[in-house]
This record gives sequence, structure tokens and C-alpha cells, in this order.
Amino acid sequence: MKIAFTGNVFPMRKDMAYGGERILYYLAKELAKKHDVYVFAREGSNFNGTKIKDYIPVPALRGDADVHYHEVHNYLKDNPSTNFDIYQCNYFGDGWDLNILRRFPYAELTWCAWCHIGHQLKHRPFNTLSYSRVLQNDFHDMGMPTSMIYYGLPKELYQFSPDHDDYAVWIGKIEDGKAPKLAIELAKAAGLKIVIMGPPYNTNCFWNQVEPYIDNENVFWVRGVDDVMKQEIMSRAKVFISSNGNTWKEHFGIVNAESLAMGTPIIAFNRINQDCAIKVDQIIEDGKHGFFLDYHDSNDVDEIIEKGVPLLKRIDEINRQDCRDQFEDRFTVEIMADRYSRFYEKIKDGSRFESVEFM
Repeated sequence: MKIAFTGNVFPMRKDMAYGGERILYYLAKELAKKHDVYVFAREGSNFNGTKIKDYIPVPALRGDADVHYHEVHNYLKDNPSTNFDIYQCNYFGDGWDLNILRRFPYAELTWCAWCHIGHQLKHRPFNTLSYSRVLQNDFHDMGMPTSMIYYGLPKELYQFSPDHDDYAVWIGKIEDGKAPKLAIELAKAAGLKIVIMGPPYNTNCFWNQVEPYIDNENVFWVRGVDDVMKQEIMSRAKVFISSNGNTWKEHFGIVNAESLAMGTPIIAFNRINQDCAIKVDQIIEDGKHGFFLDYHDSNDVDEIIEKGVPLLKRIDEINRQDCRDQFEDRFTVEIMADRYSRFYEKIKDGSRFESVEFM
């Protein structure tokens, strides 16, 4: 198949820290092993060493102009012998152009519900993709059906570690919804050192929830984290504390898959009656790959500690190989690309889907 594949806001390359562009890069690279993939992505993308058929730089976003579609249109005008079997759009902007639905079988990856609300009532796009059941359910509630394909990571990106040291780890953008303070409080209550990894995405959150605890004896902070540093720190952790607050419903959490890939068990925060993907999508099985910390109110630190400390005390019951097996069985880039290929085959002949899951 010939696939026109667009990026999103940031460049696509293997060292891009932002989660969405990383997934797109891995997916495009893997699809290119079996298909002709033409990537239309932001300037600064790098596909050296991949089998990408062609990379077409996309300039900076400007107003409501659909710069991705503009570059696809120009490419076809300049290369009249090239046509596409699939247009996989991964950017949803105000300039979204319905003409692409008339020209190619069209698929679009969603990112989160809030960025689509203004468009879904006007355009009702077909063949829209989500990456978890939680996100799929959110769109279904808004009247927008999606097909669902999980995110995947390369097997070789993170190596399995059967052994660990005696500390916990937390990783993510430091912002209120991810509640790093709760992870720190829980680790301290259990007598565990904890390494916080991530940029101060929300500076107020950093200064209020993280900085007061940093003592470089029990609580450590690592600001910039690349894949090598993740491997060094996260793979040796006793446990990954995947925390969240009342306002946050995680739609997947790439770091959960990363943790499983390295064999690191997970304490998974999940607010009762607001289940996040790690529970709904069974990213982990309770008691096998970690434990769920089901809570009512993240403002009630006593509840978090009362429920969480006993779970941390039991974390050595988890077989780290089971965590790696869960990753390899469900969340590799090979599995993701295979599901996308089967999805493309279905829509290439004009099929349209409601809420389905590609397994």
C-alpha cells in the first residue's frame, strides 16, 4: 500500500521526548517495512536509517490553515504519477479539509476528547482511531464512533531487568493532574526512596508538590530524561508509582508500557467511578503486574497512604518477567503496526467502522 502519513505539532524522530510524536515515529518506521510510507511531518523530523519512502517537511502551523493537507496536495500536484491508497492524518486542526474524504480512504488518529469537541459535531469524520477503550468510550459518549488500536513501543527500546534496587520511581510531565506529591508521600510513608523524573511542565506544581521534598537522600529529581537515562533508572526501580489526581483520567499512559517493558511493577492509581485506561484496558492485571490503588479522593492523603503502603509492601510478590511478557504480548510496535495494516486493508475498499477494536 501507498500511505500518506502525517505528523502532529512537533517533529518526528527517535529522540523526540513528547509521547505522541514518538509513537507516530515508531509506527511510521514499522509500517515502512511492508508499505510505501510518505511522511508529511514538521521540519526537523529525521527518518535516517528507516525505510520511509519519502519525507516531506511541513512548515510551522499558521492560524487555521491545514498545513499538512496543503503539503500532501502540493506533493501530488508535483508528482502526478503518485497516488495514495490511504491518508492517515495525525493532526486535527481548525483547517481540516473535507476534500480529503473524497479523494482517498481516510483515517485519523485522535489524541484526547477535548481537542475534538469543536469539530466532531460539524464534520463527523469516519474511520477515526483511538488508542484505548477509555478514549473510545469518551468519543462514543459524544456521538463519535472510533476504531481502537493500542499504542506500541519497539521491543529493543528498553531492556528487561530481572533485578532491582530498593527505590521507587515516578516519571511524567510535572503537572497537577499527575499528582507527583501523592507518589512522594506514599513512597516516604512506605520507607522507600523515590526518584522523580520529568520536566516542570507546570512550574507551580513543581514548586508546590515536588521541590519542597527534594533532599537528595530520600527524594531525588532528574529533570531531563532520555531513553538511556530511563533505562538506567527505571529498569532498576523496585516499583513505578503511576499516580493521578481527581481531575485526571489517563487515556493510556505510554510510561506504563515502558515500565512493563523493563520489568518494573506498577502501583496504578485509579479513582473509583472514574476508571482510567490502566484499569479499563487491563494494561496491568492486579496482582500479576502490580496493584491497583483504587481511591475516592486524591485530596485525602490519608486514604492514599492507608491503601497504598500495604500494596508497596507486597510489590516483591510480582514476577518481573510477567511484566515484560505483558508488554511483549500486547504493547509492541510490531503488534500496533500489524493492526494498522489490517485496518487499512478494511478501509481501502470503502469500509467504514463504528466502535470496534482491532485485535
